[in-house]
Amino acid sequence: MYSDYENCAVCGSEVRLRPNPGASGDTSEPAGPTDGVVGGGDPTVDVRECTNDDCPSRRPGGPDA
Repeated sequence: MYSDYENCAVCGSEVRLRPNPGASGDTSEPAGPTDGVVGGGDPTVDVRECTNDDCPSRRPGGPDA
């Protein structure tokens, strides 16, 4: 089950999803290295971002939402 829309784990505010800058979204290319999946596999499609501007998760180096 996906938990992308759960509230922020730090402050409880709503979150917004934005594109992962490391994911191209191009479905015509193989998803992993040619010799198989390594480590965590494919990058997540979206990045969760807290909508509360004062939340510690919005600060550089802060905990993830």
